[in-house]
Amino acid sequence: MPEPLLFTVGYQGRTVKALVQRLREAGVTRVLDVRFSPASPKPGFSGPALRRAMERAGLEYRGLPEVGNPFREEAAADLAGALARYRAHLAERPHLLPVVLEAAAGARTALLCSEANPSRCHRSVLAEALAAAAPGLRIVNL
Repeated sequence: MPEPLLFTVGYQGRTVKALVQRLREAGVTRVLDVRFSPASPKPGFSGPALRRAMERAGLEYRGLPEVGNPFREEAAADLAGALARYRAHLAERPHLLPVVLEAAAGARTALLCSEANPSRCHRSVLAEALAAAAPGLRIVNL
């Protein structure tokens, strides 16, 4: 039985084509968009356009805004504080982790957000919480 695996990826600094290529290289077949709001000033990365691009590339796309970071606007001024508030936000909503695990089950899945550096993004906090909830789950940042 294969090891449980979950990828994370940020699109900052990438084109949609480069993102798709990186996902394919990793064997990802499902993308879970974990942005609080799927809007992006970067062409091609807003929810509907990104969904179409992923589907054209043969990748399943699903938005999970409920696990997005409502404190993302605070991150520019206080990254550590914003991530700590997100960690507390998740702790107060334990029902969210099974939602993500269920959405990821059965496919090579990547959590998608905008920030390129996972340590500066809420998806690292989310991935850490998922790994704690699902012992043996390995997280790989693309």
